[in-house]
Amino acid sequence: MLQTLKIENVALIEQTTLQFDEKLNVISGETGAGKSIMLDALSFVFGGRADKTLIRSGANSMKVEAIFTNLSNKQKLFIINELNISCDDEMFLSREIDVNGRNICKINGELVPVASVKKICQMLTDVHGQSEHLSILDNAYQLKIIDLYSKIADEKLINLNAKIDELKNIENQIKDLGGSETEKQNLIDLYSYQINEINNAKIMENEYEELSLEKKEMQQFEKVNENLKTTYEANCKNGFTDTASDKISVAIKSMRNISELNPQYNEILNRLESLRIELEDINDTVADFLHNNIFDQERFEYVDTRLDFIKSLFRKYGGDYENLTKYFEEIKVKLDNLINGQAKYEELNNQKEKVLNEIDKIQEDLSKIRKNSAVKLKEKMQEELHFLGMPNAVIDIEFSRIVERYSATGFDKVEFMFSSNLGFEPRALNKVVSGGEMSRVMLAYKIVVSNVDDIHTIVFDEIDSGLSGNIAMVVAQYMARLSLNKQIIAVSHLPQICAMADFNIQVEKYDEDNRTHTRAKTLNNDELLKEIARLMGADNNNLGLNISRELKDKCNLYKSTL
Repeated sequence: MLQTLKIENVALIEQTTLQFDEKLNVISGETGAGKSIMLDALSFVFGGRADKTLIRSGANSMKVEAIFTNLSNKQKLFIINELNISCDDEMFLSREIDVNGRNICKINGELVPVASVKKICQMLTDVHGQSEHLSILDNAYQLKIIDLYSKIADEKLINLNAKIDELKNIENQIKDLGGSETEKQNLIDLYSYQINEINNAKIMENEYEELSLEKKEMQQFEKVNENLKTTYEANCKNGFTDTASDKISVAIKSMRNISELNPQYNEILNRLESLRIELEDINDTVADFLHNNIFDQERFEYVDTRLDFIKSLFRKYGGDYENLTKYFEEIKVKLDNLINGQAKYEELNNQKEKVLNEIDKIQEDLSKIRKNSAVKLKEKMQEELHFLGMPNAVIDIEFSRIVERYSATGFDKVEFMFSSNLGFEPRALNKVVSGGEMSRVMLAYKIVVSNVDDIHTIVFDEIDSGLSGNIAMVVAQYMARLSLNKQIIAVSHLPQICAMADFNIQVEKYDEDNRTHTRAKTLNNDELLKEIARLMGADNNNLGLNISRELKDKCNLYKSTL
């Protein structure tokens, strides 16, 4: 059960701590006081969407902590297996998010992924928000209800999906072999064409880079020629201007005159002579460049066309030489398999047919289980609806098949049929049910399924909407019955449900230090009577309090009979 919920800096709540009873807990308060904030906090700590906009204005982060106690062996084992975290009869859960979106989840002090928190909390709690009233109208959800009630359907669904995965693997292998004969021939033609295209292209490693460099140089022909010429003229006799070589020769002659006087002078002489030889060699090389540096329009057009061609093949087959080569090797293997893989193709098709038959068998078995469970489920739900003040209610469940041969949930499609009036045939639930009736249908489902699942805590967000009068008392009695085996936490605006609670929490809004705050407090008996009177629209006087007391006594009397 959920024992404690601590909320810090969530919306209007600066800090508040809620303690819960193991039976029926009811949260009430004025409209707009912040009851929904409590459920937002619950959803957040249970792994729901992290919304930074919920962080209280002026705070850097928000944090919610929850303590679960009396965990079942199955729940403890799931936590240990999922997260490898030691767990006794208590689990401490915390989640925090700051204004930068940094998100921290912990279980028993250990950091854990949000996805794991969500999975674990789905085993511990069933949170039923207002939007989920409509979920029971969805055919997929209705099918899920039947599977949950049957319990053994889960095993069949696991087997079914394992077989579907196996089938997909086989189909992928068949696809690699070409599929049908027509598909196979198409792939043979395609791969043959691509292999010939790549072969005939005769692209060499680094060819693209080398041609790109050559093209770039050719595009700068005039600039290259001008600078080569300047370099050459700087080292070659041209007119009456001394060149670099002339000046080095003068320096050599001067150093030769004194080279015998000092070994270091001789070393400089040797270096100058080496420099003159190097300079002459450079000049010869530049001269060769100048001689050969003739713009070849035909070569330029070839390089440009070749680069475009290589670029187009790269785009087509992977983006660069390495990926093109890799693809080329892969399709050669695939082509060989296509041409020589007929035996493998036949073997895989036999495997495919075998798995399809196994899928058909699992779906047939699953459908039988569902139909048997549906009979019991609709009978139980009808009984509960009669208790909920709908004596003429009829529930029926119709089965049909999906168009596809199989799906991850089997081939069944279901439709919940409903009639609340005597003499009227049941019609599709989503066509005939009213808001108040839908709340009771959902409650009926919850109590029926609660007897077979391992979830100990159910949270209701105004599931009593659309109810009033005698039906409100019936629903209150119903929740009291449900709380015999489950912990119930309900946000409600009905005085009957508030009076039936074992533990009452009031949410209120107040102003302090020029700021609006929301807080939650546990109600004592006198405060509870005032809250019941408020919900009934009665004045907070002796008459109103006496009416509240009578309702509370009536509820206590009912609970004593359970």
